[in-house]
Amino acid sequence: MGRSVFDSINTLAFERRDILVRRVALAAVVALVVPIRIAAQKDSTGSRQLDTVNVTVTRTVTSSPLLEAAAVSITSAERVASSPVRILPDALRESPGVQVQQTNAGHGTVILRGMTGNQVLVLVDGIRLNTATVRDGPNQTLSLIDPEQIERIEIIRGPGSALYGSDAMGGVVNVVMKRPTGQPSASAALMYASSDDGLRAHAEGSAGRKRIRARAGATVTRASDLDAGGEIGVQRGTQYRSFAADAMLNVTLRGCNSMSLSAQGTDLRDVSRYDRLVDFRFDAASQSELQGPDAEFEFEPQTHLLSIARLDGTGCDGVIARRGIAVGLSDQREGRRQRSVNVTEAGAALAAPTREYQRDDTRTRLITMFVEPRLPAGTSIRIGGDVYDDVVSSFGYQETIATGARRPVVRLAGGDTIAAGRFPDGARSTSAGVYAHGAQLVGSRARLLGGVRADRVQVRLRAGDDFGGDVDATNGNVSAQVGVESFLEGGFSFSAHVGQGFRAPNIYDLSTVSTVPGGIVLPSSALGPERSITYDATVRKAGSRATFQAAVYTTRITGFVDRIPGSYRDDTLFQGKRVFRAANIGSARISGIEVGGEATLDARFTLRGQAFGTRGSQTLPGGGREPVGRIPPTSAFLAIRRNVGLPEGESWIEIAARGADSQSRLSSRDERDSRIQQGGTPGYGIAGVRGSTRLSGMRLTAGAENLFDRGYRNHGSGIDAPGRHVWFRVDLGS
Repeated sequence: MGRSVFDSINTLAFERRDILVRRVALAAVVALVVPIRIAAQKDSTGSRQLDTVNVTVTRTVTSSPLLEAAAVSITSAERVASSPVRILPDALRESPGVQVQQTNAGHGTVILRGMTGNQVLVLVDGIRLNTATVRDGPNQTLSLIDPEQIERIEIIRGPGSALYGSDAMGGVVNVVMKRPTGQPSASAALMYASSDDGLRAHAEGSAGRKRIRARAGATVTRASDLDAGGEIGVQRGTQYRSFAADAMLNVTLRGCNSMSLSAQGTDLRDVSRYDRLVDFRFDAASQSELQGPDAEFEFEPQTHLLSIARLDGTGCDGVIARRGIAVGLSDQREGRRQRSVNVTEAGAALAAPTREYQRDDTRTRLITMFVEPRLPAGTSIRIGGDVYDDVVSSFGYQETIATGARRPVVRLAGGDTIAAGRFPDGARSTSAGVYAHGAQLVGSRARLLGGVRADRVQVRLRAGDDFGGDVDATNGNVSAQVGVESFLEGGFSFSAHVGQGFRAPNIYDLSTVSTVPGGIVLPSSALGPERSITYDATVRKAGSRATFQAAVYTTRITGFVDRIPGSYRDDTLFQGKRVFRAANIGSARISGIEVGGEATLDARFTLRGQAFGTRGSQTLPGGGREPVGRIPPTSAFLAIRRNVGLPEGESWIEIAARGADSQSRLSSRDERDSRIQQGGTPGYGIAGVRGSTRLSGMRLTAGAENLFDRGYRNHGSGIDAPGRHVWFRVDLGS
C-alpha cells in the first residue's frame, strides 16, 4: 500500500513537471533576494575598510585580485561531507552555474558557461591537471581526485587564460588539497548509499613537531550497479571501484621560507562506458532500450599520480614580499578495451569476433614560479610563468577472441612503424607562458584590475602517412583581461570584466583515432586555435547574515572547433564507421545569467540556493546557424536548513529541491549522440532531506534523496540518475 502511495505521488509529480521546474527556479531567486534585502538593511555599516579588500577565501590559490573579483564559488570539505557525494563532480551539483555530466557512474565532468572538456581547465593546488590529450567532450579528469582529500574546490566561471593560459575558456576548477594541521590527529569516515550499495571508507592522520608537519590519507570505494528512478531500474554494468591515497610534508625553513612535498594518486577500476553498451534512444514501438553499439567498453587502467615539490617565501624583507617555485611530475594512464556489436541480416546482434585495446599514458614534467614585489598599500602585482612538457606513450592491439592471437596497432610514417593507441607513440606537447597581474585602488571605493599573459604551445608528433604525416604545430597567443570593482554601501560590490580566452590545438585534436557518437574521429592536422572574448558583470553581497552573487555574461568564440562529417581517402567511412574530423567551423556565441547565495533568516534557519540559464548558437560550415552542443538547460537548486539544539550548527536538518527545464535546443552533434534522447532531454524536479548530529565523539550524517523516485537524466549524461535511496556517513576524529 505504501508503494502505491509513492507511485501516485510520483505520477502526479511527473504530470506537473514543467510547473514544478518553473516554481523551483522562481523560488530560488525570490527566496534568495528577499532575505538578502532584509539582511542588507540590518547589516549596512557604511563604507568598507580598505585593508580588507584583498582578503578573500581564494587569495592563496588564485593569487589574483582579477579572479577574486570574477564570478567565483567555493565548495568546502564540510559541504562534501554533508551531501551524497560519490565522485568529486557530485560535490559541484549545487554550485551556481555548474552542470554535472556523467557518461558512466564512475566518471563525471562539469560544464561551465556552455563549455566542457578541453575548454575548461582543471587544477590541483594551482597545478594543471589538463594534459595535451584531454578531449573536446566530457572527460574523467575531475573523477580522478578523491573527494575525501579536498579542503575546498574553487570554481572560477569565465575566462582564466590571462593567468593560466590554454584551455581556460569556459572557466577554471581549482581543487585545493588538505594540509597538515601540525597537531597529532587521526580521523576516519564511512559512507554508504543504497542506490548502488556504494561504500566508501577513508582514514587519515596528521602529526607535527616544531618546524615539521605531515599528513597522509587513504580511501577505498566500491559501488555496484546503479538503481535509477521510476521504471528504469538497475543499470547493469555501472559498477566501479577505486583506491586513492595522498600525503604531504611541510617544513618551515629559516627566514621567511617554507618547503612542501606532496603526492597523491587514484586508481579507478571496472568502469564501463555505459552509453556504448545501452543505447538510450528508446524504441518507440516497444518502449524499451536498444542494444548499444558495443558488447564491451571498459576503461582499464584509469590512474592518476601527481607529485609536487614547492618552495615558498612569504612576508620576506626587502623588495620581494612573496615568492614561490614548484616542480612536479604527473602521470595519467588510460586504457580502453572495446568489442563492437555486429548486426546480422536477420537483425540479430552478435558480439564481434575481435576485441580492440588502446593504451595511452601521459607523463608531464612541470615547473611554475612567481614573485610579488613589495608595493605601497592599495597596489598589488604578481609576475610569474610556467612550463609543462607532456610526453605520450601509446600502444594498442586487436585480439581475435577465438584464438587469443593479438595483432599490434601501428601507423606508418615515412617508412617507420609507430606503435599507436588513440595517439601515436612519442607524441609531445610543450607549453610555456609568462604573465603579470595587478590591482590598484582608486579612491576609497574602487579598484582597477588587469592582467596579461603570453603563451607558446608546440605539438610534435608523427600522426602517420594516412593521417596527415609529421606534425610540428606551434601556436602563440597573448591573452588579456581588464576589470573594475566598486564597493557599495551595506557590503555590496559591483565588478565588470572584459577577458580573453584561448585554447591551442592539442595532441587529441591533431592525432587521435577514436570512436565518437555516430562514428569515428580522425586527426585534423591543419586545426587552428580557439579564441574568445567575454564581457561579464557581477554583483555581490558579503555580510554576516547574507552572501549573494549574480552574474550576467556573453562570450564570442572565434575559430570555434566542432566535429563535422569528413572523409578518409575520399571515402566517408573508415573501418565501416562514419568519419568525422575537427574543424574551425567559424564562430559561436554563448550568453547566460547565474545567481546564487546564502542567507541566515534567524538563529535557526539558513536558506541557500542557485539558478542559472544558458543559451548558445554557432555558425555552420555551409552557412546558417544552429545551437551550440551540450548547452545545459535552465536549472535551479534550493535548500533550507534548520539548526537543532546548541551549540549552533552541531545538529541540523535540511530539505532540498533541485530541478531543470527540458532541453530541446540541440546541435547536429547532439542529435548524433546516443547520450541524448531523440527530441531532447526532459525536465525534472526532485526533492530530498538530510540531517547531521554529533554523538559522543562522532558525527552522523544521513539523508534520503529523490523522494518521489523520479526517473531522470542530466542533459548529455550516459546514465540515468539514482532513484529514491538513502545514504549515511559516519565521521570519527580526534
